Amino acid sequence: MLAPALGRGRTGTAGAAVLRLLALDLWGGAWCNNTPAAARWYHRPGQGPRQHLAFAAAHLHPVVLAWLDPAGPGDRGARLRWAAALHGYLLAATALLTATRDRRTRRVLGLAATAGGVLLDRALGPSAAAPWFAPVFYAKLLAGHTAGAALLPADPLAPAQTRVGSNP
Repeated sequence: MLAPALGRGRTGTAGAAVLRLLALDLWGGAWCNNTPAAARWYHRPGQGPRQHLAFAAAHLHPVVLAWLDPAGPGDRGARLRWAAALHGYLLAATALLTATRDRRTRRVLGLAATAGGVLLDRALGPSAAAPWFAPVFYAKLLAGHTAGAALLPADPLAPAQTRVGSNP
């Protein structure tokens, strides 16, 4: 409910509804993907780089925000370049993280990649409609989903040899 009020631009009724849906997905996903249960699920046998990249690629949220952000003449192209940069960064970071086999290293890199995505967003100019977007987007997809709940300590319920945060 609060997502449209946090923005600096008017998005209209439809835009406000879209922002609420994006916020629900991203804030909820940032919470859920950073749990030991999600780490066990997303890093179970059979889940490899292809599945992680497909999950990340399906998150076209920056493109949606590029269309929601208030744009003057010529600004729409700049917002689409912003969206392409953020989404491209997400895919590159996901590829790097999935290529990292050591879980501890992947978790540290996941946090670093999350911070890097936020810095990229700030350097390019954050979304006017959703200035909260980049930290939540990258915490959900990089620190959580791809890195295996990097924001939490090792999973106390997992067997010692498969604990998220322990070396394989």
